[in-house]
Amino acid sequence: MNNYKILIVNDQEVDYQIISSYLNLGLDQYSILKAKNGKIACKVAEDELPDLIIMDWDMPVMNGIEAIKAIKRMKATKDIPIIMLTAVNKSSENLQTAFNAGALDFVRHPIDKIEFLARVKSVLLINNYYRQKVEAEQKAKVLLEENLKHKNHELTLLALNSTYKMNLLVKLKNEVQNIFRNGDCPEIKSLRSMLTTFDEDESDWEVFKNQFEVIHSGFFIRLEEMHTGLTANEKRFCAYIRIGMSSTDIAKLLNISMEGIKKSRYRLRKKFRLATPDNLENYIAQV
Repeated sequence: MNNYKILIVNDQEVDYQIISSYLNLGLDQYSILKAKNGKIACKVAEDELPDLIIMDWDMPVMNGIEAIKAIKRMKATKDIPIIMLTAVNKSSENLQTAFNAGALDFVRHPIDKIEFLARVKSVLLINNYYRQKVEAEQKAKVLLEENLKHKNHELTLLALNSTYKMNLLVKLKNEVQNIFRNGDCPEIKSLRSMLTTFDEDESDWEVFKNQFEVIHSGFFIRLEEMHTGLTANEKRFCAYIRIGMSSTDIAKLLNISMEGIKKSRYRLRKKFRLATPDNLENYIAQV
């Protein structure tokens, strides 16, 4: 058994009593709220956030149509379902007016008890399903964002580890050259040649790029389509920004200074034609 909060908006006490008595006959439990006109209804809806509003059309101060429009304009109340109730405005045109304003259903006077309870039940079920769907989508979005953040962190570690290894090999190469500066034996020449190949080795970048494409499929293709003529380093720069890497880490990976990072960002902004307020990270995230 569910316990729903329902706001009845009606300036006629007799109608309010009839609607309340019908609701009390239902299988579900209802907490009844009351408002005598549309203006009061807007305030009660914002404060109480009912599960359903049953709105009369003709009321003083603010009628039902105006009240529905006002409720739908407020962020906190825009998703509350509303059933329009009327004794006078019963035509198809009136029905369309209510739907255009934001009403989800329409009940005419005199109120048929069985039809009324069925419509209330139906609207509450639809709204309950909608809320569950939104909550599920929000949870899925959070999980997806957390997973993406984790994967981007793994990519950052992969790239930094690659740079650390390369720097270590460069240092080793320099040390070997200093030790055997004048050596010409085949073993020394072979070792020099082996270490030199690491300067030209792109395998680590290819590993990173392949992993990056698994997570951010089609990124480089879209980037090239949007901005032809980007250099290889600029594409790398964009990829590192896309995974949220810090400027300090990017500087290490590209072997440039922080001043070089600033210049690279400036050149990218210019090529992307970004205005001063536009955020480079946000732009690249949309690629």
